[in-house]
Amino acid sequence: MRFLTVIFLLSCLFSCSDGIKRKDAPVDLIERNQMVNVMKDLIKLESYIQGKYPSVAQYQKVMVNSGDSLLGTFGLTKDRFQSSLEYYGARQDMMKEIYDDILDDLNRELGDLNAQVKDSI
Repeated sequence: MRFLTVIFLLSCLFSCSDGIKRKDAPVDLIERNQMVNVMKDLIKLESYIQGKYPSVAQYQKVMVNSGDSLLGTFGLTKDRFQSSLEYYGARQDMMKEIYDDILDDLNRELGDLNAQVKDSI
């Protein structure tokens, strides 16, 4: 949860202040749709790990390693993800759209799971 909290706080910090100079898009900017998919999977991963490991020390270690591994499955590095997150986070409208898309996808997945459970009963 700390990882997502940091991401959220960074995005709020960069998007809510007029005094922060917006950075140009990084050369290796993660495309918006891929950013949605990566962040959605990070949210799911963090939820799973947080439920499995009650100790913050264990949770943090597992989340860092698992998060890096997840980024690797998308062919991304932590630095590339961070620079793209900072870019999108400095643009409040874009970040809101990303979070809206994540929420829509997760709600759709939940509806599909509920339908599968209902059909199996």
